Amino acid sequence: MEKAFQNEIITITDEKSINRMVTKNVFILILGQLVSLLGSSIYSFAMGLYILSTTGSGLYFSITIALGVIPKIIFGPISGVVADRVDRKKMVVIMDILSGIVIIAIFALSSFDSLRLIYIYISTFLIATCTIFSETPMEASIPNLVDEKRLTKVTSLNQAVLSISSIAGPSIGGVVYALIDIRLFLLFNGISFIFAGLMEIFLDFKVKNKIYGIDKKSNKDNDDCVKNTFIEDFKEGIAYIRSQTWLVVLGSFTVFFNMFFIIGITVTVPYISVNIWGFSSSQLGILEAMFPLGMLIGTVITFLLPEAKSNYKRIMSCIAVASIGMLFTGILTCDLIITLDTILYFIISIIIFIILAICSVSYNIPFFVSLQKNVPNEMLGRVRSVILTFVTGLTPVGAVIGGVLVDIVSPWLLPMVCGIIMVVLTIMMSRMKALKDI
Repeated sequence: MEKAFQNEIITITDEKSINRMVTKNVFILILGQLVSLLGSSIYSFAMGLYILSTTGSGLYFSITIALGVIPKIIFGPISGVVADRVDRKKMVVIMDILSGIVIIAIFALSSFDSLRLIYIYISTFLIATCTIFSETPMEASIPNLVDEKRLTKVTSLNQAVLSISSIAGPSIGGVVYALIDIRLFLLFNGISFIFAGLMEIFLDFKVKNKIYGIDKKSNKDNDDCVKNTFIEDFKEGIAYIRSQTWLVVLGSFTVFFNMFFIIGITVTVPYISVNIWGFSSSQLGILEAMFPLGMLIGTVITFLLPEAKSNYKRIMSCIAVASIGMLFTGILTCDLIITLDTILYFIISIIIFIILAICSVSYNIPFFVSLQKNVPNEMLGRVRSVILTFVTGLTPVGAVIGGVLVDIVSPWLLPMVCGIIMVVLTIMMSRMKALKDI
């Protein structure tokens, strides 16, 4: 069986052929992701506006947001196990096409009936579910779509698509809602998802094998994996994470950094900006937009940098700057230490947000590249989904903790304490030998 499989893959050494295969894959990957992610972002924002304008209820609007997040928490680990058990290409294609079918079904229902809230809630939940079952296998398959020397750049491009979608989605969604009938938008959005799915059929998920040959080590247990139960596969993924010290350390840091960031920055800074610094709503909106803009800048910087032989220095540099940036935010928000006028607070806050965003994406990209390079292919889906599930699951926890504390203690204490904790954790991580080999 193994010999027969090896014969199916012919190792390619011609540089022109390799460039042609990789370029085609990158083009389809980025275009497909842009259509899919931008479509999801526009859909979420336009539907939110529709709910607010027709019901005027913040509760109904918040339910829509929750239904978009819940599938990530519930199905995150499940999607990783499934991605490691089935054909990832088929999974990606089917999920995007299914998203399109769901939206077109809502369009058809709304043509015979009004666009009811229950239809929007159901479609939001289903699309978010399809998205997580599409994103997980696609992200886990990126190392198989390109050669190793372009892995960081492709991961950077993929991150750029995420940033562009988060920036442009609300803007386009607002224009779409204002100028286009919501039902016509549903039809167009559904067709775009189906187009993305059909385009992804032409992705070659075996480029890495064609360039470097079959990795016998990562494929030797494929038959055994099929025989494992779903729970066994999930436990195997958890066991693998626990066996890798560098993965436990970086994964834990990613989870806690995200939670401390939400407590110290995401919740606290807007509260201080409005209630203490006196920002206007437009100033607050500009400040909030700086983070996705900074992520885009960070993505471009990472893309332009040469491929790193080791990701350790880049990861630790980003962690150190981000931790100090969070600590400085605490100092800035403490009127016992610094007192400035509103304009200066506004300018400095913009700079801090951009720096933190650049550090965030400049950390995430080498972190996920390290996963792609060091985690066996048959484990990658599970490992990635488990880490992201913890990050996503603790996001509302951090928001609730921050929301409660900001009303109890002096607000400047939150970024100050979170910054101090991050600086201490950074110093501890810098002394761990297991991280220096990634």
